[in-house]
Amino acid sequence: MQYHVGGELVDAADATLSVDDRAVAFGDAVTDTLRCYGGTPFAWGTHVDRLFDACAALEFDPGVDAADLRARVEETLAVNDLAEALVRLSITRGRGGDCSTPLPDAARHRPPTDPDPTVVVTATPVPDGRGPVRLQTVRTRALPTASVPAAPLTHARLDAVRAQAELRTAAPPDDDPADEALLLDADGHVVGGTASDPVFVDGEAIRLPALGDRPARTATRSVVRELADGEGLPVADVPCTPADVRAAEEAFVAEPSAGIRPIVSLDGVAVGGGPVTDLLSRLFAERVASTCR
Repeated sequence: MQYHVGGELVDAADATLSVDDRAVAFGDAVTDTLRCYGGTPFAWGTHVDRLFDACAALEFDPGVDAADLRARVEETLAVNDLAEALVRLSITRGRGGDCSTPLPDAARHRPPTDPDPTVVVTATPVPDGRGPVRLQTVRTRALPTASVPAAPLTHARLDAVRAQAELRTAAPPDDDPADEALLLDADGHVVGGTASDPVFVDGEAIRLPALGDRPARTATRSVVRELADGEGLPVADVPCTPADVRAAEEAFVAEPSAGIRPIVSLDGVAVGGGPVTDLLSRLFAERVASTCR
């Protein structure tokens, strides 16, 4: 495998960042994962907007435009002979300044006035077996945007790491952990999964957890909204709790790798898909076929 690092293709074993790159030292970087079908990135514009908006929230210039970033993705896919792939895009603030100059510890956290961003593109084959998903609510709370703007798109993802660790420790000895964690905010409202966005349906509308100024965990949530709007289906952003999802008529997660996956259960309570989930899954497949095949 070869990855794109700092504008060059390098062997995966040599794809490294300096220990004083701010992504390594402080998690000072943005990232997003997208799905490629037939060698074409799906929902490319949405992903690019998310990345560049996250850079703006962290107040640094990405150092690339959308066309340059797209070219690096295509080069990475081509050199690895991958058509069906998950691609991770990362833009770090880089090293910046004179890193050889000793600085007090506090001053090292200060963003440089002359950042030198590093762009990293990796690609991996799409994982198998992306069927219905089991969700479990965790105690770990999602990072607040007041502390970390654009938190779901930064490298500072310890909330996701801790949530997945909870799933592993909570699983019975002879059972596998739940497939995905459900993260809440400090008030107990649903934010999203570690790498997915939950959506549920009641008798009145398709419900999306209200996020305020928090970006969604994935760009796929925006695609789901577009598809629902195109069919004239009512969509509402509402503060919701795990109990609302457990009581839903049907529920699913939106994620990059598989698009739409029914939620078979949340906290052991059966939920399942349904006609709306099936419709949106079909529309999603049609969108992929019309834009990527």
